[in-house]
Amino acid sequence: MTSFNDFFGGLREEFESYEAIGVIREPKYHIPWPDGYGVYTLWQNNIAAEGLIYVGLTGKYRRGDDGKVNLNAGSFKKRTSRYTPYRFCESAKKDPEDLRFSFRYGPKYSNVAEQGRCKHDLDAYRHTIPYREMIVVTFDLSKYQKYSPALLESLILTEYFNDKQDLPPANNEL
Repeated sequence: MTSFNDFFGGLREEFESYEAIGVIREPKYHIPWPDGYGVYTLWQNNIAAEGLIYVGLTGKYRRGDDGKVNLNAGSFKKRTSRYTPYRFCESAKKDPEDLRFSFRYGPKYSNVAEQGRCKHDLDAYRHTIPYREMIVVTFDLSKYQKYSPALLESLILTEYFNDKQDLPPANNEL
């Protein structure tokens, strides 16, 4: 059985050969998300299984009212507007200064509307990682279309689960 670290290293090499991968290390302020869509992984301090925090996707293929399958408008840049099950804290006006420029996960409320109301509170999430400890790896499927976002996200999570018998701490389902 291949370890998760070997699998992820191979995936990085595959995407590097198509210039379809991005690595953002320790963003100082706002995360400089790339254009495009695909899968993103969030790591604390290092790119190894023990540092993986979250695996997510942007973009979904859906059948429209006209019967045609199209990619929705999901993109990497739209990730910062979420507040459940995680949140990127970048608001100068609303986020407390000691939480600004951090990734928070583990929402206090399971009700989306309630979480939306309290998302800026100090106790709105159980875990906080400052950006200075974070690494974001993006797999840009607008440049390399061998995978769908759903397939690539599932492959990464499945390999992690097979190796660790668990999910990354900010992921709740596979």
